[in-house]
Amino acid sequence: MGAKAQLDPSPFGMGIYPCHRTSGETTSTALRLARDAGIKWTRDELGWGGIQPERGVWKWEAFDRAIRLTQEHGIHTLGLLCYSAPWAATHRTADDKPSVVSLPDLSAWKEYVFRTVERYRETIRVWQMWNEPNISVFWQPKPDPRGYAKLLVAGAEAARAADPTCWIVGCNTSTVDLAFDRVVFEEGGWDSTDIIGVHPYRYPHAPEHTDMLGELRNLAALAYEFGAVKPIWISEIGYATHLGPGGSSEWWSAAMLMRVYLTCWASGLVQKVFWYDYRDDGTDPTYNESNFGILHHDWSPKMPYHGFKAMALTLEGFSPEGRVDLGEAPYVLKFIRGDEVRYAAWTLGKNARVPVPAPADQVTVIRAWDTPLQAEARNGWVSVALDAAPVFLVDSRRWTTS
Repeated sequence: MGAKAQLDPSPFGMGIYPCHRTSGETTSTALRLARDAGIKWTRDELGWGGIQPERGVWKWEAFDRAIRLTQEHGIHTLGLLCYSAPWAATHRTADDKPSVVSLPDLSAWKEYVFRTVERYRETIRVWQMWNEPNISVFWQPKPDPRGYAKLLVAGAEAARAADPTCWIVGCNTSTVDLAFDRVVFEEGGWDSTDIIGVHPYRYPHAPEHTDMLGELRNLAALAYEFGAVKPIWISEIGYATHLGPGGSSEWWSAAMLMRVYLTCWASGLVQKVFWYDYRDDGTDPTYNESNFGILHHDWSPKMPYHGFKAMALTLEGFSPEGRVDLGEAPYVLKFIRGDEVRYAAWTLGKNARVPVPAPADQVTVIRAWDTPLQAEARNGWVSVALDAAPVFLVDSRRWTTS
């Protein structure tokens, strides 16, 4: 296997879906707002049924436009290849319709993958093979890791034939499903996977209180059993702001967004996170699927948008240096770029004003939805009021809002 394509190292991804959920002017609106917020990667669905609605019929125009605009806005794409075109489905539903979420005709699947990767090989370097095959919503008649392994192996072979330098994201399970992944790897999927995708949803609970990093360490340990700790990408995770069970306030969703990105990135286990969703799918305040966005359905920003923007613009280009040990409650992460240091801090317990390490004598404290505050450090420490939403501490002499 030859050298892989070089990828932008930014961890700041988002499920914008320019090909799948926007059209016309809304594509430009979506990408402009994303660029302004510091989003560097999008996950985009290049659905088989849209590209090849009939055998021998290929429709590229809408995809060409969306992918070109994405590139022009400086955003990289993780291409999602799914689901079966109706004419290629091998399973039928109870009402005798073709099931597009079932193992398709693999020869037709390979042609779709090859042609799509070949067409976009200069702009899309990473490809996800299917979505959440471990649940019946996306794999019928029931999840089958051996069947998925066949699809993954066939898809990876076709993608690598079209672009030997591309990366393949395999598994992409709903939750960390070690049993499913193990069978996929045993059935040939290991060699067909360059990056392990996972969707470790846990809303409305905090990642630190639900052992998300422990689950991801177990996933890395499974990979090590097969010979290497491969990169892990969280290709979906989110906190819906609907009313009712499992719902979060906008403030809590924003706090959790920042904490998921920051803890996963700083752990060294996860290279990239793709938040789900970018824009609310609808306007029903009680339906979770209509409220995962960081933007309202009318494109106006929600609090999570401001949280993402503060985080991404403050830390883009920095590298994590791990957690600063200050006991259990204050959670402080260190980031560096050359000789510059920045910190992210929040509390896992009650709100409190506590001393935390200072990046300089004069510190700017950045809160996502407030005016930045100035603070003076004493002997390398600064007193900061902390709550569940991360704040960012930067050297005032090196901070700019531009």
